[in-house]
Amino acid sequence: MRSYSRIELVLSLAFILAGCNLPAPLPVITPEMVIKSPTPIMTLTLLATEQPTLLPTASVPANWQTYTDQTYGFTFRYPAEGQIVSQQDHSARISLPFKPGTNLVEKFIDVAVTEDADPCLSQNPGVSQSQPLTVNGIQFLEESGADAGAGQFYEWLAYSTSKNNVCASLSFVLHSTNPDNYSTPPPLFDKPAESDIFAPILATFAWMNP
Repeated sequence: MRSYSRIELVLSLAFILAGCNLPAPLPVITPEMVIKSPTPIMTLTLLATEQPTLLPTASVPANWQTYTDQTYGFTFRYPAEGQIVSQQDHSARISLPFKPGTNLVEKFIDVAVTEDADPCLSQNPGVSQSQPLTVNGIQFLEESGADAGAGQFYEWLAYSTSKNNVCASLSFVLHSTNPDNYSTPPPLFDKPAESDIFAPILATFAWMNP
C-alpha cells in the first residue's frame, strides 16, 4: 500500500511540474478587437494629374499635298484638290474644294507671316472671339470673325503661332454670297460640313526646326 501511495505522490508531482512549463493559452481575438486594431490598413491612392486639352493628331489621306515655307521654317498639309492660287514672300492663298450648288462661292486658306509681331495675331477684320489653343504641343491663338460688304460675306477662323521672331497665321475662310442677289436663290451652304476640314489641316502644322 505504501508503494502505491508513493507512486501516486510521484506522479502527482510530475504532472504539477509539467503543467508549470506549458505555454500560456493564446488570447481570443474577437471581432471588436479586429475593428479597433490600432495598426492602420495601408491603401494606395492614385493622384490624378491635370493635362491640357489637346486636339488629336489628324490622320490625313496619303495623297494630301504639303505646303512648305523654307524661309520661315514651317509646313502643313492640305487636300489633294487644293491649289496655291497666289504666293508671295510673306503670304499665300490656297483654294480648298467645297460642295457646289449653294451660296458658297469660295473656300480657302490664307497663310500670313509677320516678323517681330507682339502679340502674334492674324490681320483679319471683324474679330469676334479669341482664345488660346494647344495642338500637338504647339500653342496657337484661335480667332474667329466675319466681314461683309456688297452682298459678299466672309466668315473666318484663324490660328496664329510664333517661334523666335516669326508669327505664322493660317486663316480658314468661307466666302459666301447673299442668296437674295440671285433671281433664283441658291440653297444655303452647310457651314459645319464645310468647316470639318479645318481641324485636320491645322493638326498637320509643324515647325521644321523644333
